[in-house]
Amino acid sequence: MDSIIKVAIADDHEIVLNGVREIILGFGGFSVDIVASNGKDLFQKLSIAEILPDIVITDISMPVWDGYETLDAIRRRWPEMKILILTMHKHEFAIIRMFRSGASGYLLKNSPPHELKKALQAIYHTGLYLSEVASSNLYHRLMHSNTVPSLTEKETKLLRLCHTDLTYQQIADQMETSERSVAGFRSSLFEKLGVNSRAGLVVCAIEMGLVRVE
Repeated sequence: MDSIIKVAIADDHEIVLNGVREIILGFGGFSVDIVASNGKDLFQKLSIAEILPDIVITDISMPVWDGYETLDAIRRRWPEMKILILTMHKHEFAIIRMFRSGASGYLLKNSPPHELKKALQAIYHTGLYLSEVASSNLYHRLMHSNTVPSLTEKETKLLRLCHTDLTYQQIADQMETSERSVAGFRSSLFEKLGVNSRAGLVVCAIEMGLVRVE
């Protein structure tokens, strides 16, 4: 008899959280032992769990800790943990960053249930699932090519702040750096993301799940 695959889920929308849980339980051969409303909640529940899950499913855009912060924290504490990103965000930079940070798979929320089951089984048995949104070609490029750019911590923080009404000087103050440095980060983002305005950066931040839009 095959082992039960133990799953934990983090999503800040209760309907989605419960819906995914019921879908997974309906597959048979799975248990959902931990559910959480954000990344920090998930991390805290994992920290006190008597038995860790085989696979963690997490969204990207969540309050408190988003998917990026959650993945980084889990990787530091449990480097062998398998993690499936289940999200509505399909921006290439989101996929690149998640896989480079150690995600085991990347799946869109509008995928059919049978693909979710396929992803969970593949991750459990092989440690990796490549959906159409994260094709093998993209995965090879992002893991092995230096031509695929990635974002620095400072650039990511600037992206998160661009949607606010803060001036660039106020953003610099929050980032504990100079306005000139912020201008440099902004120019780098313009080049990497192919935009030329703050509005363009905001759109990219939303598409990447760095900014929550209700």
